[in-house]
Amino acid sequence: MKLPPFDNLDEEIYAVQSALATEKILEREQYLSAKKKDLKKIKGLRLEDETYVTGETWRITLLASHSLIGVSYLRRGAPVLLESGDFSLVTQVFKFSENSITLQFKGEVDFPDADSYTLSPWYSESTYSTYDDVIAQLLLKENKRARSLISWALGYNPNEKPSVPKSYKELSNIDRILQTEDYLFIFGPPGTGKTTLLINAILDLRLKNKKILALAPTNFASDYLVESASKKGLKVVRLGMSAKISAETQSFTIDTLIEASNEQKQINEWQKKYKQIIKKAKSWKRNFGKEEREERRLLFQDAKELQKSIDTLAATVRYRLLDEADLVVSTFVPAWHTLKSKIKFDYVFIDESTQGLEPGFYLASLLAEKLIAVGDPKQLPPTLSADDSLLKITFLEKGIERDDGNRTLFLSEQFRMPEEIIRFSNQTFYDGKIITKKKVEDGFSAQTDHPHDSLSSKFSSPIVWIDTAGTDADETYAGDDESCFNQTEIDLIMSLFDSETNTSNVAILSPYRKQIEQIQSIWNSSFPLLPSPIIQTIDSFQGREADTIILSFVRTNDEGTIGFLKDYKRLNVGLTRAKKRLILVGNSITLGEDKLYEKLILLVKEIGEYRSIFEFLY
Repeated sequence: MKLPPFDNLDEEIYAVQSALATEKILEREQYLSAKKKDLKKIKGLRLEDETYVTGETWRITLLASHSLIGVSYLRRGAPVLLESGDFSLVTQVFKFSENSITLQFKGEVDFPDADSYTLSPWYSESTYSTYDDVIAQLLLKENKRARSLISWALGYNPNEKPSVPKSYKELSNIDRILQTEDYLFIFGPPGTGKTTLLINAILDLRLKNKKILALAPTNFASDYLVESASKKGLKVVRLGMSAKISAETQSFTIDTLIEASNEQKQINEWQKKYKQIIKKAKSWKRNFGKEEREERRLLFQDAKELQKSIDTLAATVRYRLLDEADLVVSTFVPAWHTLKSKIKFDYVFIDESTQGLEPGFYLASLLAEKLIAVGDPKQLPPTLSADDSLLKITFLEKGIERDDGNRTLFLSEQFRMPEEIIRFSNQTFYDGKIITKKKVEDGFSAQTDHPHDSLSSKFSSPIVWIDTAGTDADETYAGDDESCFNQTEIDLIMSLFDSETNTSNVAILSPYRKQIEQIQSIWNSSFPLLPSPIIQTIDSFQGREADTIILSFVRTNDEGTIGFLKDYKRLNVGLTRAKKRLILVGNSITLGEDKLYEKLILLVKEIGEYRSIFEFLY
């Protein structure tokens, strides 16, 4: 897809705004359609417990009279609607078990004394609302610095853009970042140490007392930044709803840090007193006299003043923690709500930039003086509902394409995988510019870390293709589901494991959601006592890695139809997640109808291990 030419920055921003509005409409329609099919309400929930956490955060626990296992929309961080009679509250799932759900929300809520509650999925447009707010701010033209950063990065007003010193491109990677005066694009192919570079740059910038914000489009990427920075001794504060943040990084969240502060004891005392006042004020009967009415009014006034004191003290603690942090980490939306108009950063780093919607970069420019966008434009953009959306060409991709080369840093040395694994992607997507460090090449062993591991002992090369051609297998569609699965490939993958297999650093990937669902289900019944490997779609595994990757292509048909396997960026992601061994499972006849897949098959035959399914099954 190629963008239409725009005459100026505002014209392009309006086009992005229109594309965003289209996404919102399509996403809402898809949600409502899915809701009609199988997103049923959970009825008969009983309120068990109400807990104040910290700041404005509260949680409630509800008990269910029947099992909640298998309810599709019950997942950590998912928005849900809690109802009882005229009462309703939009909240988030914090955790759930077979017979209980804990929900998290902001602010004091007066729950009715109801016999039961009902829970249903909720479609949240908060991200779209935030981005509308951001775009409106940028179009106001009040923040000239933000306007300039976005304008220059997208190739507008080149005569106004400051020039870089002649020696700038000759500097080391770290120094390029440290001497950036406005913006920089870091083009990092797989395994080139993007996160390591970011953390090292942040360490140096903190020595200069610079205030730093790091953003990422996903909670996984944000949590990974927190883990990496904390290991280097940086004082990190993580923004966002704790319901969406990993257990490993909960101790870095702003709510947890506030809770551990000296001021929290006073907040808790005030909160307890507040609840007592509210309870007393609400205990009055409907028919009461003038004196009682006045006392009730004064009680509510006292409660209001007390809540104001609580909010002021919590805000003071919050500001102090953010001000003292070496690094503040967040996804886009929480950063906007928490930080706008309060704290200005010297630098904002945006990691995994190709997964972020363009307004996220507008948001970043409004929060900091200098912008560093990091990612790989040869990998997948964010998932979008409109096939022809302008948002599929990301801010990073546009910026690198329109750059004159002075503000693009290409990372050429990769440290993740043996050269055999990266070779196809290097030749196909990166013009052969990636250099594999020798220590990685020498690090491969047929037996890897586990000499008695049955999976490792089956192969002698870092890259393997197991060909399913010649069987009577076929791709299968269930009902009106557009996703497909391949039972023969699933059987083959299962045959690679036994009860002794070490699965601690193995990931099974596929482009197709249905294939992943089937593998997960069959794994649980086939190996109930063996820890499950990671089993995910390629899209959801972007940005991650594992020692061994097993990639199932699924497509097997006489027509040579491969569907969205034609999106070669998805192929690139799948091929570059392995640190030690990549096992590809697919039908060479079906896939070989495509010239690029044919090239991949031929390369594996040349440098790797080419095996037949008949060596493992039948």
